[in-house]
Amino acid sequence: MTVPAWRIATPPMIAVTLVLLAVSSRHGPHWDELYFAQLPLRWWYEDQPPLTVWLTWLMRQASEALWVQRLPAIAAAAAGAYVAALFPRALGASAPMQSLAAWAHAFTVYPLIMGHVFTTSILDLLAWQLVILCVLRANLAGQGSWLGWAGLIAGLACWNKLLIVALVIALATSLLLTAPRLLRTRGALVGTVAFVVIAAPQVAAQVVHGLPMTEVSAGLVDQQGTLVRLVLVPAIALFAGPPLLMVWYTGLVDPWRAGDRAGRFLLPTFLLVVAFNLASPSQPYYAMGALLPALALGWVSPTLTARWSLATLRRLALANGVVSLMVCLPVLPADGPWGWAQAQLNPTIRDQIGWPGYARQVTDQVRPGEAIVTDLYALAGAIHRYGPPEARDAVFSGQNALWAEGPPSQEKVLLVGREAVGQAGSFERCEPARALQPAAVAHAQLKDVPMVHCVGPTPDWATVWPSLRRLSG
Repeated sequence: MTVPAWRIATPPMIAVTLVLLAVSSRHGPHWDELYFAQLPLRWWYEDQPPLTVWLTWLMRQASEALWVQRLPAIAAAAAGAYVAALFPRALGASAPMQSLAAWAHAFTVYPLIMGHVFTTSILDLLAWQLVILCVLRANLAGQGSWLGWAGLIAGLACWNKLLIVALVIALATSLLLTAPRLLRTRGALVGTVAFVVIAAPQVAAQVVHGLPMTEVSAGLVDQQGTLVRLVLVPAIALFAGPPLLMVWYTGLVDPWRAGDRAGRFLLPTFLLVVAFNLASPSQPYYAMGALLPALALGWVSPTLTARWSLATLRRLALANGVVSLMVCLPVLPADGPWGWAQAQLNPTIRDQIGWPGYARQVTDQVRPGEAIVTDLYALAGAIHRYGPPEARDAVFSGQNALWAEGPPSQEKVLLVGREAVGQAGSFERCEPARALQPAAVAHAQLKDVPMVHCVGPTPDWATVWPSLRRLSG
């Protein structure tokens, strides 16, 4: 009797859920989590689609506890383990191999990093897995009905992150090269229509407003584009788990060696996404959604199974899981040498440290009747979360979608951040305040942060506020 997929995947799903829950309240909220928690409910934002913000708001209605806010990320990480088991299952692999794929996915680097903090990336990863699984099933069935589901999922994913458009283009190109007949099926047409109709509101909103997301991406490229290009290949290996290099490599290459037409689309898809990442190097992890399905398929590749026994493969997955836990999650204290070393390997750890102290430093300098204006949305979020009630109601930021929530009504403000302080000349008079002191492990944008007290925007806020607008990551 065939073992149900849910029964095979349940143990790793439970395990990763318990691990992520256990460490979910260590350190503090991530840079982006602080931002999402401030945003009002809207159907569109300048710098991103709204789904993650909506879910953050929903979790906050239940509780302000950090572990509650992160429940959607934990659930998506667990669901990713289930989907990983479905890849070898689609090829008819045994239950132990399906289980191995689920365990390996649950405890490799990238899913753990993104499952620990609730940002747009974890939902995006799950959507990429599902879309690629649907394309694989369409190839295996030799007909396009599964492409309809792929288009539906990709369209819905555009309400979370528009990056999936790059995957859709890469998949369409790959199918044109490897299985062009599928693109002529009714299912392909249904999937295309579903994708276009569902994604259209978010794409059209960007176009109508002058593509502000491209300006956000350009800011990230300016900050780190050269570095991302240099480290992209080693970063991909790190995110997929260095011990698993041979596994995902064979998952990409073996379909071409063995003449397996069903999985041949995955290699060109991955290479096209990598090319896109090199052309737009704002972040180094864009290709992971296309690589992790190759990892799931690699466990059952003929090259690998001929070389290593199931016991050896399990030991390999276990070793990768142990290393991943140490690198990805706050299992050890943030202070001391280990905290510093971990933050260098995993910047998401760095971006969770020190927020109560930063909020306190700013609010301690606020004078009666002053509003706070910062050019860093995360710092505004920290004040909103950790500051006294009067500060929470009087903190503003010109960065990204928070700019629309201003300007303040007060004539007196504490300007925080280099971009904000750079506008001091737009006020009647200003005097310096103490600069922000960074934590031992701090983001580069939280180092050497100046502050000034200013009075009287000249001639008024309607004139000054647009100059404080900042679109960046």
